[in-house]
Amino acid sequence: MMTAHSDPNPDNQHLAMVCKALGNPVRVQILRYIQRHPNCIGNEILLHMPDGGPHAQSTISQHLRVLREVGLLESFCDGAAVCYRVNEERLSWLSAQLSQL
Repeated sequence: MMTAHSDPNPDNQHLAMVCKALGNPVRVQILRYIQRHPNCIGNEILLHMPDGGPHAQSTISQHLRVLREVGLLESFCDGAAVCYRVNEERLSWLSAQLSQL
């Protein structure tokens, strides 16, 4: 009997990890903001979170880390600032995976 951990298709495991990361509505908000504002910095994201959302830099940083770990975001340094943009290739992959369900 095959278990989820022994699935020979690595796409299934990657898809599960990406879906888990997107299971938090704040991360979806952050991803949408960055998609509309490529190359933004963490402070910009923090300032544009809606009322009732997280307003601590450490919380935003944690969400950004999770989105980077699953490949949905790319980051680069611009001096002391860390800038973020959506990994369009990974987003296309996600769309293709979901369309196959």
